[in-house]
Amino acid sequence: MKSLVSIAVLLLPIAALASAAPDWPKALVTVHTEEPRGAIPADFLGLSYEKPDMAQSHFRRGNTVMANLFRNLGAGVLRMGGTSVDLTYWRQTPAKPVSKKHAGAIEPSALESSYGFVQECGWRVIHGLNLGANDPAMAADEAAYAMRVGGQSVLALEFGNEPNIFAEKGIRRESGYDYAQYHREVEAYYRAIFARLPGAPMAGPATTQKGDWFANFVRDFQGRIVLATSHCYPLSARQTDPRKETYASVENLLKAATELRPMPMIEDHVKAARAAGIPFRLTECNSASGGGKEGVSDVFASALWGVDFLFDLADRGVAGINLHSRFDKCEGYTPFCWLGDHYHVHPIYYSMLLFHQAMRGRTVPVECQSPVNVTAHAVLGDDHRLRVALINKDPAHGVSVSIAAGARRGEAGVIRLAAPSVMSKDGVTLGGSAVHQDGTWTPQGGEPVRCVNGRFDVPLPAASAALLTIE
Repeated sequence: MKSLVSIAVLLLPIAALASAAPDWPKALVTVHTEEPRGAIPADFLGLSYEKPDMAQSHFRRGNTVMANLFRNLGAGVLRMGGTSVDLTYWRQTPAKPVSKKHAGAIEPSALESSYGFVQECGWRVIHGLNLGANDPAMAADEAAYAMRVGGQSVLALEFGNEPNIFAEKGIRRESGYDYAQYHREVEAYYRAIFARLPGAPMAGPATTQKGDWFANFVRDFQGRIVLATSHCYPLSARQTDPRKETYASVENLLKAATELRPMPMIEDHVKAARAAGIPFRLTECNSASGGGKEGVSDVFASALWGVDFLFDLADRGVAGINLHSRFDKCEGYTPFCWLGDHYHVHPIYYSMLLFHQAMRGRTVPVECQSPVNVTAHAVLGDDHRLRVALINKDPAHGVSVSIAAGARRGEAGVIRLAAPSVMSKDGVTLGGSAVHQDGTWTPQGGEPVRCVNGRFDVPLPAASAALLTIE
């Protein structure tokens, strides 16, 4: 089988890697296959876009390249919302702008085109509705049209974007806008929509990590929502103080996932949703808020962060994630953008690709002992294979990882996620292949790994990741 290690990354052939690996520090990964946890939902992966993007020509039947980029990630979820959702009006209902930031109108043709694209890809939609205008009739009219053209493609309807900071965003709310007022507004929306669409699927509250609105909402609306949602970003592109934990730097991005700011919030939200019997999805997230930061969010470091973060969310019982995206800006955090006359794939997209190769199954506990910044995650597949993701976030040191996988002694192979350096924007490969210009990705054959003394040894170069599959 052909090796998947990129010569461009290692600057030496595979044979040299094998001879150099014994001199690297040793790490031990122990996989507890006897303790399987929850299954990873088939639609775990997703993308998030601003509401006006529904009117762009990207979302249309016959856009084969973008459809391929979506299909590479399986049966995912497209979330249409963002800050602009509360500034965007449904064309069939006259309404005045909320503010000077009014983002325009969404017409029936945009919904028809967008849902046509989604149905072609086999994805579903979390459809955001304007709460900022406080116009239940307008929302109900749009919801009815979305359900008519989208049908089963509509996963859920969601009101507003981050309502707990409406006042900060200048969305027609007084500074004293609180949960009680928000609750009354949502009740009015529910009445209007259920009057036209009894039993329509609802989601919410799409809040940020500030305050206790999420727990209150899940408690108050648990009988009427199918999905609990919130947003978070570990770093901030607008933070200018390098001493702050949210400062967007490669160093901060490569910290262990448990050290990053959102984890306590995510744990609380999973707990609250689980108590209410509702799945929790992180419907807007990425490396750094504010569109991401050039030289941090658009380099290979973001892919290493992404692999670790995606698996960490699955380990915690999160039902899925939507990475926020855009078409018109090729700097920052978007998984892919529109560059001139083609789609350009960013490094973080490859983290989603790697996760998708492993996600069909149940997560299992993993212990990782390493002298450098290495993390590991494992999934016991529906096909009975064990897949172990190894991430070396140390930009300078390779490590030789020994994986103890219980009684498993079968054949194994590894594919690698690699790039010329942690700061690379291009030259990224997974399984020895880059995503082609037509949006397809075809990995090469896996690199064989033998079981020796009950362990599988995998050399893991600096700033790289690998996916080991054990039969």
